[in-house]
Amino acid sequence: MKELKSLLKVKSLMTLSVMGVFAYMAVTKQLPTEVTASTITAVTTYYFTKENLK
Repeated sequence: MKELKSLLKVKSLMTLSVMGVFAYMAVTKQLPTEVTASTITAVTTYYFTKENLK
């Protein structure tokens, strides 16, 4: 239950929504795959690095 509460934090929702939008735009060919991959990697790295520092 604690993990579920952690997942529903605003930061988690924003991270997942950013990844979803960029993935959708890559699949529909609105953005180059390279831009999408680098953005998703940067957002994910930032999110998980911040979580580990606490």
